Amino acid sequence: MTKTFIAAATLTALLSSVSAHAADFAITPMKDGDSFIGCLAQNTQSGIGYLAVGDKLALFANSDTFTIAKGDQVKGTWSVDGGAETEFASTADTDHTVTIDVPNAADSVTALTTGSELTVTANGTTVKLPLVGTEAAFTDLMSCMTKEGAE
Repeated sequence: MTKTFIAAATLTALLSSVSAHAADFAITPMKDGDSFIGCLAQNTQSGIGYLAVGDKLALFANSDTFTIAKGDQVKGTWSVDGGAETEFASTADTDHTVTIDVPNAADSVTALTTGSELTVTANGTTVKLPLVGTEAAFTDLMSCMTKEGAE
């Protein structure tokens, strides 16, 4: 996923008024004009969001603790419930937000949907975020992708 695409998708989601709610996650179909791009699941209270585009999944972790500005290079790790850390590198699309490409692997999705806490270390700052509602959000995210992609 390119940083321009993710930034545009995030902006579109923030401006969109069409969404459903899954366990405090707003589920929003993402479109460029009439063309379907993907679906966004975002929980502004927890600071976690997921963007599904085709077979790719991006995780957004947002916290005022992150001293990250739009355009900054970000390097770090993420883990669930103290498990094995996965490294990532990205460019910040917005202030205080880390974007992580989630590996297309069952263990990564299982960890996110069954875990209780996400730990993200970005540029030396560590933040812990609750994963409450992620399982329901993934179910609704998949439904959104199926419904919108089929139209």
